Amino acid sequence: MHDIQQIRKSLLWGIPVSALVGLGCLWLCHEAVVRTVQQIAAGAAGIRIAPAAQLAPFVVVLCILGIVVGIMRAVPFRDGLVRGAERAFNITVAASAIAFLLVPVTSIAQRFYMPSIGYTQCHALQGQPTLWFTDWVRDPAWCVKGKSLDWVNEQARAPASSATP
Repeated sequence: MHDIQQIRKSLLWGIPVSALVGLGCLWLCHEAVVRTVQQIAAGAAGIRIAPAAQLAPFVVVLCILGIVVGIMRAVPFRDGLVRGAERAFNITVAASAIAFLLVPVTSIAQRFYMPSIGYTQCHALQGQPTLWFTDWVRDPAWCVKGKSLDWVNEQARAPASSATP
């Protein structure tokens, strides 16, 4: 059914590439999803949200399942086991397609949710690369053209540190 020699050749470069992409998306998931949620929960003065980062966990799972299915095809395993892994892969592809379609919904939802918890949208901060990223600040006075998110967070800490003797 499948050319096992060709699958084995493909795995020589496919496994390292999938592993690197998976690790990169795992890092992105931590930096752009987990840290953003932690910053919102902590009430950070400035936050940059990347709605498309919600796809990163799905890419990690796809990379892992791609490696597993490839190895299962190269060994070869029983067809029942391989079909189960392929079914999991296909379900993950469908779930990631739904997550991809929900990126604009997430972007719109943040525009309603963030002001309700005290944030103001800011397009003037440095490093606002594209429309796929949105900066939010607690105090609209901190939305200064050319300043960075680090500067915003320093401004929020400055009065607390100067008030302490």
